[in-house]
Amino acid sequence: MIVDNFALSIYQSCPSKYDLRIIQQWTTRRKSAALGFGGAFHLGLAEWYKTGSRQEMLKAIQEGWPDGMPVDDFRSKAKCVEALIAYTKEYPAENFTVVDGPDGKLIEVSFTLPTGLYLPLCYHVDENGIISGCGNDARMDRSWDPTIGACPNCGLPLEDLQYGGIFDGLVEFSGALYVFEHKTTSRLGDRFFDQFRPNNQVSGYVWGASKLSGKQIGGALINAIGIYKSSPTKFKRQVTMRAPEEINEWLGSVYNTCVSIQQAKVTGSFPMHTGSCTMYGRCEYHAVHSLPYAKQRLAILEQDYQLSEWNHEARDEDSTEDE
Repeated sequence: MIVDNFALSIYQSCPSKYDLRIIQQWTTRRKSAALGFGGAFHLGLAEWYKTGSRQEMLKAIQEGWPDGMPVDDFRSKAKCVEALIAYTKEYPAENFTVVDGPDGKLIEVSFTLPTGLYLPLCYHVDENGIISGCGNDARMDRSWDPTIGACPNCGLPLEDLQYGGIFDGLVEFSGALYVFEHKTTSRLGDRFFDQFRPNNQVSGYVWGASKLSGKQIGGALINAIGIYKSSPTKFKRQVTMRAPEEINEWLGSVYNTCVSIQQAKVTGSFPMHTGSCTMYGRCEYHAVHSLPYAKQRLAILEQDYQLSEWNHEARDEDSTEDE
């Protein structure tokens, strides 16, 4: 099983939503202006930190601006260019160094890495839908260790757990390494940075960067950019630290969630968490789940949604904007 923060967050909020997006691969045809703007802004910053060239930065925006952006939203291409130029004036020089990798600066780093853990159910479905395995739950064996990849009952291999994602960069300052993470937002208030500790996305990036570099990562440097309709762009930064014990706790939480996902796949049961349907505005699948019959739900999915496999190593619906 391969998971990322996006998939885990969906399942934790609503297993039925996870089934629609990750397993059935349905996604909305219309992307939000906030996410489209955030993704384009990331492209511009990536070129800025790779090349130090405003020209290349602005070229990335022109080439990467998403199709179908709402024309009536203030987060336009012109606004994106304006904000990026303001950013380069705010930070003409940095007090950190971008870490170099084998292929250049470690900017926009995607990864998929084994956790060294195995899921407990001995149940496999191949590409032809053929089921194998004895159905044993390895946790019933008191001597079982999740780092052992074989079923204690029949000896068949258990499903391994991998974690992936994409972080914005890896930087060094004051003799320590930090993940560099950009966040565009329209709510850059006094408590904005509270959301990043604890935060599963940041912990996963710190874990991934540590595995990739073979070095301890101190935490993440959150690079916040406030985007507003009428007010000037705002810039704030703050470091959020991560101790090794916190990363171990995070990995344990990921494992427990993935055990639940594996059980849901085996049983075919992905219940709705109705408290999430309208918690922060309507869920994007609210129109589907509001219908009583399976045929009606399929009809609206085919009409208003499209099939798109989730790619955990690419920017799409992953959180580039906090709205």
